[in-house]
Amino acid sequence: MNTIKICPMIAESFLVIRQTLAAVLGWIIGYPLTRMIKRDTSLTIVLGRPGRVFADNSKYFFIYATELIRGGERVVMLTGNHDIQELICDAGGESVFHPSWRSFWLLLRCGAVVTDVEWFEYGLYPLTCGAKRVQIWHGAPLKHIELDVYERRLGRMPIWLKLLLRIQKAVTGRYPDYDVVVATSQGFITDAFQSCFKAKKFIASGYPRNDILFGWPDPGSVAYPLSWVNVDKQTMEAVAEARNSGQFIVLFVPTFRKNMDDPFEAEIDLTRLSTFAQRHNLLVVLKLHPAMNGHYRISQYPNLIEYAPLGDVYPLMALCDILITDYSSIFFDFLLLDRPILFFAYDLKQYLSQDRNMYFDYDAITPGAKCHNYNELELQLEEVIKNGCTDQYGEMRMKVRSYTHDNKDNQAGRRLIERHLRG
Repeated sequence: MNTIKICPMIAESFLVIRQTLAAVLGWIIGYPLTRMIKRDTSLTIVLGRPGRVFADNSKYFFIYATELIRGGERVVMLTGNHDIQELICDAGGESVFHPSWRSFWLLLRCGAVVTDVEWFEYGLYPLTCGAKRVQIWHGAPLKHIELDVYERRLGRMPIWLKLLLRIQKAVTGRYPDYDVVVATSQGFITDAFQSCFKAKKFIASGYPRNDILFGWPDPGSVAYPLSWVNVDKQTMEAVAEARNSGQFIVLFVPTFRKNMDDPFEAEIDLTRLSTFAQRHNLLVVLKLHPAMNGHYRISQYPNLIEYAPLGDVYPLMALCDILITDYSSIFFDFLLLDRPILFFAYDLKQYLSQDRNMYFDYDAITPGAKCHNYNELELQLEEVIKNGCTDQYGEMRMKVRSYTHDNKDNQAGRRLIERHLRG
């Protein structure tokens, strides 16, 4: 085994040890306190992705919960970044830095914890015993997630290691029993979520992040300034200007790969893509995975622009005419806009064998042209543009959208809050 493989294994081992020790402390110190401190059913805590991030379902749930707050209710966003905390507070929300004594106290007292990520760091699981735990996740699943990935991994291990890992996950609360797990459709619940999460109740109320696709909150509302937090305003302005000048906007969202490869290393010459975009009067917006941040100087290529890797991309999506992706579940959300999607699956067989299994047949669930190399991508993109940003997949999009979204409106946040968190 070479040094390149050993180093990540050592780092992962230290991470597991740290997480386990924190959880043990949580059980020894925090859990007894949960038996003595009364839960406040009017206090809701929201946990999002770690780092300098305020995005996805946790962001929009927090925004709409803050907007819909009633007398005596309180909703607090926990964040591990001081800049994000300050921005949220300046925009009118309540945010507390985490981990801190104050955040631990809030977790001990809250009536509900709402999250869209894996949230077992810092011994949180024992601290939330007795609170309602709500998982709103960060994507409709195309690829296997959570328990389905975990069980497959266990299947390749010896019995002793399998038992040890199960104990460690139980102590940390890595795969907890949720009170509520949220999906966008009953179909997803039946075919995916019921096997990848444990929960008392699964609901198809929709994802709060998709509400922004139908339009911004009223400028006079509490939700409006909060919606702008962690949005790449400079890119948004450039896209709006390009759109007003008659350019088509193409959003390109490639997926993270286990081996850290990306399409710009394997298949796409950025100079060629830039030339194509100029020739066809396109602005191509690249939303790269944070792991790819800084690898490419996108600004040197005309008609290409990069959206901040950690920025909230959902406000941008309504301005985009075409989506290009591969295996990202973002296309399920884009379906609500009923616009062309191109699937650049140049490494499909390799991806399925090395990265993730899928819940669905890829060709059947992806309503758009499949491009297996860059030449095909250009040809299909040119065909869509030539037809005024329309394609032949409208009926298939409608069929897939009917399966993936039980509700096609801007009320997902309100439904979740009023029907499932109150009362």
